[in-house]
Parts: sequence; structure tokens; C-alpha cells
Amino acid sequence: MAQHGRITRTIRAATEVETSGVEPIPESQRTGGTGASFTLWFSSNVQFSSLSSGLLATAAFGLGWLQALVAITLGSAIGAAAIGIMSTFGPRAGIGLLVQSRIPLGRYGSAVPSVLVFFKACAWFAVNSVLGSFALQSLLGTGFGLAFSIVTVSQVVIALLGYGFIHLVQKAMAIVLPLLFIGVSIYGFAKSHLDSTFDAHKAGPLGFAGAFALTVAVQAARSLSFSSYSADYTRYMPRDTPPARLFRNAFGGALLGSVWIASLGAAIGTLTFVGTPTDLVNNVLPPALGALTMLALGISTITSSCLDCYSGAMAWLVVGVKMARWQAVLVVGAIGSAIGWAAGQGDYWESFQNFLILLGNWIAPWIAVMLVHRYFAPAPADGKPPRFGAGFVSWLLGIAAAIPFMSQPGVFTGPLADHHPALGPYAAAVAFTTAGLIHLLLVRTTRTRRPVNSPSPTDSPTDSPTEEIPA
Repeated sequence: MAQHGRITRTIRAATEVETSGVEPIPESQRTGGTGASFTLWFSSNVQFSSLSSGLLATAAFGLGWLQALVAITLGSAIGAAAIGIMSTFGPRAGIGLLVQSRIPLGRYGSAVPSVLVFFKACAWFAVNSVLGSFALQSLLGTGFGLAFSIVTVSQVVIALLGYGFIHLVQKAMAIVLPLLFIGVSIYGFAKSHLDSTFDAHKAGPLGFAGAFALTVAVQAARSLSFSSYSADYTRYMPRDTPPARLFRNAFGGALLGSVWIASLGAAIGTLTFVGTPTDLVNNVLPPALGALTMLALGISTITSSCLDCYSGAMAWLVVGVKMARWQAVLVVGAIGSAIGWAAGQGDYWESFQNFLILLGNWIAPWIAVMLVHRYFAPAPADGKPPRFGAGFVSWLLGIAAAIPFMSQPGVFTGPLADHHPALGPYAAAVAFTTAGLIHLLLVRTTRTRRPVNSPSPTDSPTDSPTEEIPA
């Protein structure tokens, strides 16, 4: 009876609409264990976009399956590490990362990545809505419009209920999704050519080194995109939550889900190119298993994209827009649905690779600035942050340094990537390293001697004024 009562109370609390916005969460409202981060990031990575990013390694870049597995694991580990370490920012401050970026980037400077995160979230919402709609359309035999409506409305409803319900859904999906995906995994790995070798024709001017590096970059970029959200889903955890344990859970969940599904995608890529979920049924899977897989893909895209809707709304509030959180959720849902509807009428795939790489090029230097600020910056001075902080300059210079390496075919190709295509995948790494080193230099030159009893930057509950930010 006691167990039943506890479950009932948990469900009741999780299904109440969240009223908090981006303001600090009071200690009295902090609850939850680190295991929630494992289930959240595991479930969020068991989805079709993970399979798609793995598929690129073999079907598009020409790697053999074992080579792809190594690259996928390395890229997934980089992205999962970013998710893990950024998750630890939530409990210590009780606010999201974008709010915390007001100190290093400044009041106005922090608005720029906030706007980018908002539109990134809308774009991911659109991508996943299209993928989920294709899966549901194949499963139910309906038109695209009805399937698209079911998927988008479901995502928005989960995000509207908020933090508690999202974690509850992801805990359930951490059990349901593995059961649904196990059939296609067994079939896919058994039927694919796991002994495949490098295909120089597919790799083209990239060569093996470039193809391997590009696989790492694409896989890392997908998880790096999630890392900008990480603290949104840990800010309700108690302040004394052990950082190391939280990191291990978030890292482990993201790594396990990403490597599993992406390596399955790479295996399927040795057989054929899969552009949409429907292609899995038509080209790879038998009908019965295909129907189960479509159900899994439809559910997984909904439970993943609700994070984009929720965190996109949080980013919109950080920009300074005066509206309630639920209203911001509707804004993200509306914009994402409009983009998704337009994309669903054509071929979404041609932009997927460019979209992933472009994300890494600006998120990576932002992460570098946030890490340097947390571990090396002096204690924040009293009063408001400047309009534009040193971190904003470091972030821009990091992006600028990566421009020669950037390679988005059909959009922009930097001079180095144009003459040496194999250097293109290193743009995000160049941006991260440059921004981190510049910001480290800047904070050390301005570092002041703290009094013995003054708190360190990591001891401050908020790190920045938040009273001006609407909830």
C-alpha cells in the first residue's frame, strides 16, 4: 500500500503543470535523484536521428562498420561528456545554463546564444516532427497531415506539463523503447555486413581520415546540441547533489543510447541508404517487424522532441520576452510545426548533415566559455553583469577561428576546407579550443585576489542577477 501511495503521489505531482520559468528554483522545491538524468538522456538518444547520424558513417562517408563503430563511440563520448558536465551546472545554481551565461557573456551578449538555442530548438522540433510523422503515417496508413498533427500536439502537451512530466515520461521510455527496438536491432545487425571495409569512392576527397573525423564530428554535434539544455533538467535537483554521480548518470545514459542506435544505423547503412523511417520497411525490414519499428520510432521522436519544445521555450524567456512559460512552449511548437510542415512536403535529408555540423560550430565555443568561467573565473563582483562580457568576445573569436575550416556544402565552405576537405570536420574543435584559450587568458588577466572567506564562483547559488528575467 505504501509503495502504491508513493507511486500515485509521484504521478500526481508530475502531471501538474509546471509554474516556474527561468527564475532560480527555491531549495524547498528541490527534489529528485541523479538516476533521472540517466533515463532522460538514454531515452532521448534512442530515436531515428541517432540512427540517421550513424547511417551517414557507412552509407554516405564510406567507412566500414567496425571503423564507423569506433568513430561513433568517440563522437558519442565527446557529446555525452558535454551533456554530463553541463548537467552539473543545474543543481549548484537552480537555473539553466543560458541564465548562468549572463556573467561571462554579459546581459546583452548572452541573448545572442539564447536566440540561437531558441531557433535550434525550433529546427530540431521540426526535424523530429517530420521523422515521427513519417513513422506514424507508415504505421497507421494515414495521410501526412493527420500523422503530423498527432506528433506535434503530443510533443507540445508533454512540454506544457513541464519538468516533472518530462522526467516521468523519459523514465517510462527507458523501459519501453529498448523493448521496442530490440527486434530491429537483432535483425539489423544479423542481416548487415559487419565485415564491410572502407569505400574510397563514397568518401571521395575526404579520404579515410576525413571520413572518420567527419563521423566523429557529426555524432558529437548531435549530443552537443542537447548539452545546451542539460541544466534545464537538473535545476530542480537538491543543491548538494553529488556532481560526480550526476555526471556519470547523464554521461552513461547519453553514451549508451547514442552508441547503440547510431551503430545500428551504421550497420543498416552497409545494406542501403535509409532516407526516412518508411524506407526501413520498404528496403530493410519484414512487414511485421517493420510495424513494431514504426511504433518505436514514432514514440521515440515524440519523447525526444518534447525536450526541444521545453528548452526552446526556456531560451525564449532568457532572451527577455515577457510571457509565461506555457505561452513560450506554444511559440516553439507553432514555429517548429510550420518549419516541419514545409520540410515534410519535400526531402528533409539533404540538410541533415549540414544542420548537425553547423550546430557544433557555435555550441562548442560557447561550452568552452562556460567551462572556463566555472573553473577559472574570479568570484563575480557585486552588481549587474556588463552588457557584453569577456566571454562574448571569446565566443565570437572562437567562431571566427573556425570559419576557414567550416564545410557546409551548398551553404558555405571555408578556404581551408575547400582546398583540404579532410580538415572540414575539425571546425568545432578549433572553435572550442580557441574560445577556451582566449577566455582563459582574459579571465586570468582580470583575476583579482579574493578575500579568504569569500565564496568561489561555483559556490554562488545563481551566479547572476535573474530578477529581470520573466518567468
